[in-house]
Amino acid sequence: MNGPENLIDVPITTAPLPKVQNHTRFPSQYYQMLDVSDQVFHVVVCRQTFNLRQVDADGCVVLADGQTPLVASDQFYRQINLSSLIQESDFAPYKPKCDVLFSYCYAHAPQEQPSQRWPVAVSIGEWQKRFQVTGPRLLTRGDASDWQLTEPEPVLKVPICYEKAYGGSFQWPTDSQEPEFVHREERNPIGSGYLDEEWLEKSQAKELPAPQMEAFDQAFTAPAKDYPVIGLGAIGRWWLPRRIQAGTYDQEWKRQRWPRLPMDFEFDYWNCAPKDQQIDYPKGGETVILTHLHQRPEVRFRLPKFPVKLLLHLDVGVPLFKPMPVDTLLFDMKNLQLIVVQRAQIAAQSGVDMIEVGTWDIEAARAANAAKQA
Repeated sequence: MNGPENLIDVPITTAPLPKVQNHTRFPSQYYQMLDVSDQVFHVVVCRQTFNLRQVDADGCVVLADGQTPLVASDQFYRQINLSSLIQESDFAPYKPKCDVLFSYCYAHAPQEQPSQRWPVAVSIGEWQKRFQVTGPRLLTRGDASDWQLTEPEPVLKVPICYEKAYGGSFQWPTDSQEPEFVHREERNPIGSGYLDEEWLEKSQAKELPAPQMEAFDQAFTAPAKDYPVIGLGAIGRWWLPRRIQAGTYDQEWKRQRWPRLPMDFEFDYWNCAPKDQQIDYPKGGETVILTHLHQRPEVRFRLPKFPVKLLLHLDVGVPLFKPMPVDTLLFDMKNLQLIVVQRAQIAAQSGVDMIEVGTWDIEAARAANAAKQA
């Protein structure tokens, strides 16, 4: 036997593989990807883990003793695709912006006193996001009355996850494997507060959970349509508006493009943070302020410097340094760690023989070269 049976012949030619050397202790990986013009490009990703419990003399968080591995597949808190994401795979090919993400995150009440509602905020340099959280509350109605929103229960903390944000899904019959219909709030199918009239008519439900995440200047009211979906974590790949950015996979795509990307694919798809948490690539040293996201009412520190870069050895010419932009900042509030993901792309047509991953001081190297030539 010459190999497995029933393999699909894929009409794609990959680029020659360069030699890759990682001179750091950070987990790194090389892979290839196509763009919408069917041009192959090289990708190198590097993941660094920092300790939020410790800062250096400049106030920057320091490297953790143990470095966490690259994440190969999407991780969920509970059921796959039916619960909030902890984090997505690190193997995105390209992110046009930097994702700011939080995992295992709770909003903590001011003064550690049970509260019905309080504000939460996070800022990085000039960027800021603010919203409100509430204690548990319900949407209720009588036999012939409109929906009413109960007062929030006073609580000490609220989990920040999309199950607590506006959204939801309904099917009828509720427990059927072959329901008559399934209706969803496409921006957040796992949330609460979305009211589907057809389901409500059939179920005659009188009580439903209400969302606990509110826009900073827009309180949730009952009933609400198109209310903002508030969260700090990654949004689902199949949720709107992210799903649209993946492009069109129809019969025309199967005939003309498969297995390549559809022509309307947008690389913004790989940015998994909410749109208001996609920021310009940070440079390092920006001040971070977390408000009511820890037992301490305010936590301040600075982002670390990002020393990892690439050294490219081409078919011809001298070696070239290439920066690796930071396209993911993941604040792990359970382990009090900051995960920094740096990623770089190199066109296969550039003719790269070897890629080195390291922490070279470019300015010092330039100065040394200038001294040799003097």
